[in-house]
Amino acid sequence: MDSGNASQKQFTVAIVGGGIGGLTLAIGLLRHNVLVKIYEAASAFGEIGLGLSIGPAAHRAMPLIDPQIRDIYDSLITTHADSPGYEKFRQTWFEVIWATGEKSGQRLMTLNALPSDQTTVRRSDFLNALVNLIPPGVAQFGKRLVKLEENTACVTLSFEDGTTVVADVVVGCDGIRSKVKESLFPDDLERVQPRYSGMYGYRAVFDMETLVEAVGDERARVSTWYIGKGAYAITYPIMRAKKVNVGLCTLNDTWNSDEWVRKASKKDMQRDFEHMGEYVNSIMKYMSDASQWAIFEHPHIPTFAKSKVAILGDAAHASTPHQGAGACQAIEDAHVLAELLADTRVTSPELVAIAFKAYNAVRWERSQKVVTSNKENADLLCLCYEGIGDDGQKLQDTWQERFRWLWDIDIEEQAEKARSIMLDLMHHQHLLPDS
Repeated sequence: MDSGNASQKQFTVAIVGGGIGGLTLAIGLLRHNVLVKIYEAASAFGEIGLGLSIGPAAHRAMPLIDPQIRDIYDSLITTHADSPGYEKFRQTWFEVIWATGEKSGQRLMTLNALPSDQTTVRRSDFLNALVNLIPPGVAQFGKRLVKLEENTACVTLSFEDGTTVVADVVVGCDGIRSKVKESLFPDDLERVQPRYSGMYGYRAVFDMETLVEAVGDERARVSTWYIGKGAYAITYPIMRAKKVNVGLCTLNDTWNSDEWVRKASKKDMQRDFEHMGEYVNSIMKYMSDASQWAIFEHPHIPTFAKSKVAILGDAAHASTPHQGAGACQAIEDAHVLAELLADTRVTSPELVAIAFKAYNAVRWERSQKVVTSNKENADLLCLCYEGIGDDGQKLQDTWQERFRWLWDIDIEEQAEKARSIMLDLMHHQHLLPDS
């Protein structure tokens, strides 16, 4: 590995977007003395305060980007062991409970997350802590991108406030409605717009005592999927088990609204979930907000990089939340890209463009498969996946296989594969420095 001294680098990386993906990348680059500028649309860094669960693969990637990232994450996590008497559930990712059919209320299986256990944080808490690793002056706020133009010499960023910035290279970390992504496909904008996934949901955060009252102590304190015909529910503890994140999701082919969140009534919620058994119906009684949240995803796109512009995280491959892998993929992206750009042989914007090609070569297939797998997991949870349906043994087998693929990747090998591709490209173009 050759990524130590970055003093000879003749470029600055402009990162558009200061979410978890953008900050993680910036921290990884700054650790290797790569110059970075962050352009954030909001007036300050911020995330929606919903729960975030990091799987074993991304957990292994964190210290490779910067050990402080995992130290921060581990200092904020909630585990099942935060509930006294539930230490034995520490490695439980989710318990799967039938919500419909003859076995309603019974446990189908336990999914374990090894070796990092089931851990959750509030997104906002994690992001606020990451901000402390960004030196003053690196980030500019109120910079909502409206246009990106590239020529042979540079990339020009135009912002809503009327200002422009000339950048050497750009990484778009600006989310599912990414303007950087649109700049990569100016002749095919319709193709790269977010699409409704065929599912919407209802959200809530309960006090732990409230969920205990609704479903009993164990069901409240242990992360649970409730699976049923055409719908599912999810609960998991957050904030040191003082609170619980709750989600109810239902299949519906149409979303007749221009907004991603719309008002609905308790009757709408009951119509969607009244068939889902005693546990879910008890949860519904305590849901005070009946707003419906459309679940959107990112259509597959041909590439995550063109010339001196790349995209990362949700900007590249926003997925549905049904497998809990979205932020994990952004962290994997950041690890690979930080390793490549920190390599001492990457010294100019032209060489960054080659690094971007290698990043795309390694990260495109895996992250697009995650988008597909997340969508398929909704059908599994809703007992309508073709060839499996409500067959308990087949559900267990496919979940074990899917999570093994998701979590068992060799994170360091992924980055080294990208480095090897990058060096091969440099060699073929006679751009490697004399050794």
